[in-house]
Amino acid sequence: MSWEIMLLLYLGLLFGLIGIGCPIGVALGITGLTGIVMKHGLMLLPTVGDILWNNGNSFILVAIPMFILMGEVILQTGLSRRFYRGLSVLLSRSRAGLAYANIVGCGMFSAICGSSVATALTMGQVAAPELDRRGYDRAITTGTLAAGGTLGILIPPSIPMIIYAITVQAPVIDLFIAGIVPGLLIVLLFCVWIFIYARLHPEHVPAPEKTPLDRAAVMHALLDCLPLIVLIVAVIGSLYFGLVTPTEAGAFGSLIALAIGFGYGELTWANIRAALGRAVTMTTTVFYIILTGAILSFAIVDAGIARGVSNAVVEAGFSPLSFFLLIAVIYVVLGMLIEGVAMMLLTVPILYPAVIALGFDPIWFGVVLVIFIEIGALTPPMGLNLVAIQSVSPTTSLATIIRGAAPYVAMMLAGLCLLYAFPEIALWLPQTMK
Repeated sequence: MSWEIMLLLYLGLLFGLIGIGCPIGVALGITGLTGIVMKHGLMLLPTVGDILWNNGNSFILVAIPMFILMGEVILQTGLSRRFYRGLSVLLSRSRAGLAYANIVGCGMFSAICGSSVATALTMGQVAAPELDRRGYDRAITTGTLAAGGTLGILIPPSIPMIIYAITVQAPVIDLFIAGIVPGLLIVLLFCVWIFIYARLHPEHVPAPEKTPLDRAAVMHALLDCLPLIVLIVAVIGSLYFGLVTPTEAGAFGSLIALAIGFGYGELTWANIRAALGRAVTMTTTVFYIILTGAILSFAIVDAGIARGVSNAVVEAGFSPLSFFLLIAVIYVVLGMLIEGVAMMLLTVPILYPAVIALGFDPIWFGVVLVIFIEIGALTPPMGLNLVAIQSVSPTTSLATIIRGAAPYVAMMLAGLCLLYAFPEIALWLPQTMK
């Protein structure tokens, strides 16, 4: 059976299972097992255990639950609430100041979280009531929170970057470093849109406060921001200067978060249990998708699909630009249908050989892929960040949230264009630090 037919069968079965409501992880596993049986019968089924062991027995995977736990401790001990309170005070004197605070706050929180949905939920629970109280339009409130949440997987640490690194055998630290400048660029583009929107629709944001901040208020706000900043500097600094591995960085950050929570008197046994419970739930979900995705990846490679796609792209004479536009369409469409990690595990084994054959840098492609996953988190019907924000603002319609998030999708597409035109945006910092 040709690789083209196998590819169509895999896609048909996968999306058919998703269409009838099958969970993503189960759909990936069933599709992979079906492909193996179609090609080899029952002969290779005993090797599935080896596939699961080889992909699960990775030291770097331990970083995922550690970073998830660190973010949950920050949430449960109220440090995220304290940080946003301080940040909102510092930015309250500018027009749409709390909208900027949403983006900057999400960007800062993403440096210790690694999850898009967790970032959106955490900042949404803290920020949405405050913006509603001050009279911000619901579209700008929910749009900034949904879009800001996507930064959780671009600014390191990033769970999808860890999974991508394991899949293609790329250095995790290089990927983390490569995500910093693009992450800051996306933050800047988001803020530029807020600036434009606030001037076009001044009625949708409250007038800035006129009374100047006194020194005591500024100092109190800075002290509220300090714990999270210290945690970010400690974790990211120790990682980038080679003092710890990515896995150790997650454990180190969790320990510091516990110590800060204890120091503020907000660390209770109930908070610890809640953080551990949520971390276990999120970790098992992510790991299940990783392992079932590994089965599908094996089936894709074994069927010759990855090699066939790579050869077809080269023989078709695709230029790098035309191929980039092609994968942009593929990822935007897939992002509407399946969750980001599952999308990565489905497509990377197929597209990665073609990406390398056309001369794209694997680190650069990892950053680009994460931004496509971010776009998927904001595009219906699958957009998880849209659903997450509606859960913290249940009186807001999903249509309003989609309308508020749409301009930020355009900003991320603009960021992707800049990344294609100037790959050094992602590659300069890791090359310089080396």
